[in-house]
Amino acid sequence: MSKKIIALVVVALAIAGVLSYLIWMNQPRESPSWPITEKPNTYITKQPDASDFIPLGITYKLRSDGLLTYTDDPSWKQSCFILVAVGWTDDGQHMLFYQGRLPFTGEGAFRPRIYIDGKYLRNVPVFRGGMYYQPNGVPKIGLPYPTVYVKGQGGYVESLSYDVKKRRWIHIIRPLTSTSKGESLELYFIGQALGIPFWMGPMKGPYIVHGAYSGVKGVDIWGGFWVSGTFEANLTVPGRRTYNFKGHFLFDRAVHRIYYGSSAVKKEAIRRGTGSVLAFSCMVIFHDEFYIMISHSDNPTPADFPKFQHQGRVNFPSKGISFTFNGFTLESFGNPLQPNRFRLYGPFENGYVNLTGDVVTYWPPKGWHVNRGTWWDLKAKYTWGRALIKWTGTVRLGSEVIEVSGAMGVGEFTRVVSSI
Repeated sequence: MSKKIIALVVVALAIAGVLSYLIWMNQPRESPSWPITEKPNTYITKQPDASDFIPLGITYKLRSDGLLTYTDDPSWKQSCFILVAVGWTDDGQHMLFYQGRLPFTGEGAFRPRIYIDGKYLRNVPVFRGGMYYQPNGVPKIGLPYPTVYVKGQGGYVESLSYDVKKRRWIHIIRPLTSTSKGESLELYFIGQALGIPFWMGPMKGPYIVHGAYSGVKGVDIWGGFWVSGTFEANLTVPGRRTYNFKGHFLFDRAVHRIYYGSSAVKKEAIRRGTGSVLAFSCMVIFHDEFYIMISHSDNPTPADFPKFQHQGRVNFPSKGISFTFNGFTLESFGNPLQPNRFRLYGPFENGYVNLTGDVVTYWPPKGWHVNRGTWWDLKAKYTWGRALIKWTGTVRLGSEVIEVSGAMGVGEFTRVVSSI
């Protein structure tokens, strides 16, 4: 075969490959698995009830032994029962940064991340094995509220109860059997929700698009809510002392779904084969005068997916007012795979936010792990991580300007850098 013929064959194959890729990229979408919206859901102002906390018959079913599981719908992806909190002792000498989570049935194990005075506690039990639900709570221990709990190492249990009427979230970590005072790690946390929740969507939908999967051509959608407010917690650290912390918290009660289910089914087990969700920024900023909650995602893929999330809310609890904050801009600076500074600015009704945030510490502490390869770019790099962030700047409400200095916030992020 002559060199000219070989060259023609190579060119023809290359053209065929490009055409096949373009056809695949523009092929009709699969049938969606759940209703979504391309508009913000922060216009929702309702307070969550027990059925929003645990949506039986929608997302979950309850076994006779109290174990919560997903319904038979295979597109349910993940359930978030996540608490983040930042607080101090009354004398200001000790600081707490708490990252808690109750792992849902079948979704692995979790060790609560307890950060005191710049160091993470090491001897913290791991929780796994299934989430149990008691709709009427546990009245005999003073918790007559809907309660979920997960068992852990060393006879420990962690629980979360929702006092719907008073809007309190009660989180406990303790051993099931009593021990001498001060010998076991114990946490008794009461969070008081304030203001209007940040809704990603009603449990029945429509949801918003959280991001694109790294491993398959598809998107993650989510619904549920965040609440933020103040907390008080007693934390006993064996060998040290019992601390009383006060500060601010956010509770994330989200549910995630695979929007186009069959592509993930073809790839692997549907709930584990999709990869990371790219590329999002989910943040809260705590201040004695206000709470700001935002979520934003960029579509890093060449696919024409539905519009990704961009929504926010700002609460002024002491004034009894709250506003949507959907016109914000969030900028990241530093390493594109692990930013060290952020700028958040934009208008809300009769007000304006202008803040700059500097990272205090990251999770994981050694930095965000760099992964390689996505379905659209085998050489792409991407990360996941959290950051504790200190914010300065101003927030204007009407004619009042709030000077912000040292307001703490927490963010969870994914980032991706493409090679093309």
